[in-house]
Amino acid sequence: MSINIEKIKKFPLNDGEITNVEWMEGVRAPVPNPLGLHFVDGGSFYKVTMILHPTVQSNITVMMYLPEPEAWNGKFLGTGNGGFAGSIAEGGLINGIGRGYATANTDMGTTPNPDDCIGLPEVWVDYGYRATHMMTVVGKQLTTYFYGKAPQYSYFAGGSTGGQQGFSEAQRYPEDYDGIVSLSPAFDRIRLHSFFIWNWQQLHGRLHATFTPDQAEKWKDSIVKIYGKICGSNDQDAFLAYPGGVKENPMDNPALQEAIEEQLTEGQKEALRHIYNGPKDPVTGEHFIAPFLPGSETQMLSLVDMSNKDAFAHGYFYPFRWIWGKDFDFMKFDFHKDLQEAINQLSPILDATNTDLRAFKDRGGKLLVVGGSVDAIIPYTGFLNYYHKVIAEQGGLEETKGFFRFFLMPGFSHTVGGIGVQEVGMMGLAEVPRDPEHDALCALEKWVEQGVAPERLLGTHFEKGSSGLEFEYARPSYVYPYVAKYTGGDPNNPQNYCPVEDSEAYE
Repeated sequence: MSINIEKIKKFPLNDGEITNVEWMEGVRAPVPNPLGLHFVDGGSFYKVTMILHPTVQSNITVMMYLPEPEAWNGKFLGTGNGGFAGSIAEGGLINGIGRGYATANTDMGTTPNPDDCIGLPEVWVDYGYRATHMMTVVGKQLTTYFYGKAPQYSYFAGGSTGGQQGFSEAQRYPEDYDGIVSLSPAFDRIRLHSFFIWNWQQLHGRLHATFTPDQAEKWKDSIVKIYGKICGSNDQDAFLAYPGGVKENPMDNPALQEAIEEQLTEGQKEALRHIYNGPKDPVTGEHFIAPFLPGSETQMLSLVDMSNKDAFAHGYFYPFRWIWGKDFDFMKFDFHKDLQEAINQLSPILDATNTDLRAFKDRGGKLLVVGGSVDAIIPYTGFLNYYHKVIAEQGGLEETKGFFRFFLMPGFSHTVGGIGVQEVGMMGLAEVPRDPEHDALCALEKWVEQGVAPERLLGTHFEKGSSGLEFEYARPSYVYPYVAKYTGGDPNNPQNYCPVEDSEAYE
């Protein structure tokens, strides 16, 4: 053990230094773990911390978990972060080490305060793509050095910002990974953060327009009651399975008018109308990103969180403060002039919207994306616009599905949690069966290593038991353009669903 620690400390690292190596014994869960979740046993491993300095502005932390040589599965796993990062996401590391991977994570070169990046363009590049690529290169080098042979396969798994990291890797560095799992990818970041501002402005730009949890819950229930069957939900679903079936602004639906008058203030009515219409350029009239999804009103970072004016702005408007400063007035954000300036300055760094994935495809890479039907912060409909552009670039759906597949999970929120599906294997919870149907990373491994592409994934829903969360049921999702249509019987039995094309799911 001590011999291995000394060996790791001698790893030759360019433009950086190893700051700590320690042996971790019997680690089971990330700390803190306020929900008392049951994680697959991470076992014992070497915890390695490195600081990389590719530029004078850069301080990129990379952490690796290395299993003992006899416990190593022969593979490397890069894991994603979230939001503006700023610290190591050790949950991803625990998930990887519990599977036997040499596992890496990075803070993406940022700090816990996003405003520390103001005026530091090299740090923006670190955050946008450089930190993830360097984590991957150095991580695989250390893996090869420690075990005496290169990893047989390399994978990446992440959601939200982590999903963007995965997209950026496939587009910018197609040689880095054999397979990538991205949940709810924040790939169109600058327009996405403008979407946050748009929705926030609607709630705070008029009187009495914000929402309490109770108000949001009642309104969501009214939405589900009217649109449930239209959107592929069964009678027990408290969510819209496929809200793409809503083809109108809900505020115009005659069947909702009574609820509108009973539940909403004048400010809330006006705000919701603009939120459901979606953000648009005031000069061109163009909707530059997909609108908010009906049925996601109660989810994380939705109406209630957005109603906390200062906290939401601090947490989610940071890319624009990086270029305009911490005192920028976001109530005056111009969705023509300011948006275009931000796109010009930041999109080449922070976005991962390139639809030409030929280099990743040609070297055999596989990309698996999972989205949620009640994701309030990254509507899956926006991702589908990207997916259809890739299909056009590839010359057809079947050609695209050969290396790039999308699954839409009913009732799944933003990367984890939700009213329906709550997990797809990305957290390493012991309650999720570790097989290619319930676990997205297992599905990716089978696709890459055995050539068996996933046709169906089963998302897990939990119930609260005496010892914490317990597996309750699984809900199926099929590879797009197929979705799951309920056929009758127990709605918690995955066999009571069949695949139909997306447009056929709506009644």
